[in-house]
Amino acid sequence: MKNILLVFLILSPLFSYAQTNREQALTKGGWSGGLAGWVGWENYDVSESLEGISSKSKVDGFNFIFSSRNGSIVEKNGVFGFDFQWREKTSTTKPDPNPDNTSEYKKDKEWFIGLWARYYIPMAGNFAMFLEGSAGYAVFNQVNESNNNLENIHGKVESFANGFAYNAGIGFSNFVSPNVSFEITGRWEGGSLNGNKENYDATKNELNVKLGNIFILFGFQIFLR
Repeated sequence: MKNILLVFLILSPLFSYAQTNREQALTKGGWSGGLAGWVGWENYDVSESLEGISSKSKVDGFNFIFSSRNGSIVEKNGVFGFDFQWREKTSTTKPDPNPDNTSEYKKDKEWFIGLWARYYIPMAGNFAMFLEGSAGYAVFNQVNESNNNLENIHGKVESFANGFAYNAGIGFSNFVSPNVSFEITGRWEGGSLNGNKENYDATKNELNVKLGNIFILFGFQIFLR
């Protein structure tokens, strides 16, 4: 029994300190800002067969999501401010084999800026769960290019759309100090963007982009008072 009491006395300051980290960080009147994101690479082979004719191609690309959420702690555990997000994805497809040196290139870009709110729900120790949402303006741009370097053939289709978009998320934070927390966020993005698509022959079509994306973001937040 004495040993149990001794261990409790030794560890209790550690638990209380962890609790203080979260409480100090989320004090009303402070400021919170941070970065989060995700980076990935793609590399895969595609095989197609139509009426006995088969073809193969190789696809490789790069994609990332960058997010910065900053605001004022307007009440204990509650933050209100601004949300900025940038997403980009590129891919290049080439036949395999590729005697004509042809390729298809595709690039998607989207950025978003809007008002942001987050509320932390305290958990045990230095952990907290949070719910967040943002709403604002988004711009989407897509470029498709086809190239045949041997025959000097180049084609380009570009799409552009903008409009209202919104995000909803849930995540968990670990307050490693009164000024820093590490976090993981599951985020859903929605919205409806309108614009146009410019074809190879310079004709344009009306375009509507319905957003419905799910992201997992890893990052950190800094808290200042």
